[in-house]
Order: sequence, then C-alpha cells, then structure tokens
Amino acid sequence: MVMIISTMEPQVSNGPTSNTTNGPSSNSRNCPSPMQTGAATDDSKTNLIVNYLPQNMTQEEFRSLFGSIGEIESCKLVRDKITGQSLGYGFVNYIDPKDAEKAINTLNGLRLQTKTIK
Repeated sequence: MVMIISTMEPQVSNGPTSNTTNGPSSNSRNCPSPMQTGAATDDSKTNLIVNYLPQNMTQEEFRSLFGSIGEIESCKLVRDKITGQSLGYGFVNYIDPKDAEKAINTLNGLRLQTKTIK
C-alpha cells in the first residue's frame, strides 16, 4: 500500500500586504509606537553624550556645568566600578531640546584642564 501525504505550504510574503496601512501601528504585543504615545520629548534631541571629560571631574561639577545651560532631567558621569575613577565621559538628558542644542553650541570644544570636551 502506498500512502500519499499532501501538505499545503502557507504563503510567505516579504513585503506589505493589501491590508496594511501607512503610518504608526502597534506591534504584536499591542505596544503603541512612539508616535502613538505622544511623548513630550524625543530623547534623541535631549540626551547628550559628553566625551573627553577630565578624569578628576566630580559628578557635582559635571551637573553644575551642564545645569548652567538649562534644566536637567538626569545626568551621569561614568566611572570605573572598581577604582571609582572617571572614564572621561558622561550623559546629560535635558528636559527641553532647546537646552540640549544650546549646550552643544556653548560647551562643545570647551577646554577643561588638559581636555577639550565634545
């Protein structure tokens, strides 16, 4: 006896189908896209990475320097976990994108001790 088994392969598409629409959509977990949430600020316009900081700069000095430009949501001077020594870079997240832009225009290239921050 010979048995023939036939399987039907599902259709696979590499592109959009006719029932998709342009614009923001939700993913499979029903998480809204950033456009749908109406977030007040775009982190890419408020969050700065600052390089070439002096190794002896303190968290307080870092906050004070960048806080002089505008209101800061958060900032972090990155340090070695074992020695506590600054790794020479940090992050600043402003509340207002205009303050982040002003910080770039004002502090980029500033000479601090033997370093020029970028």
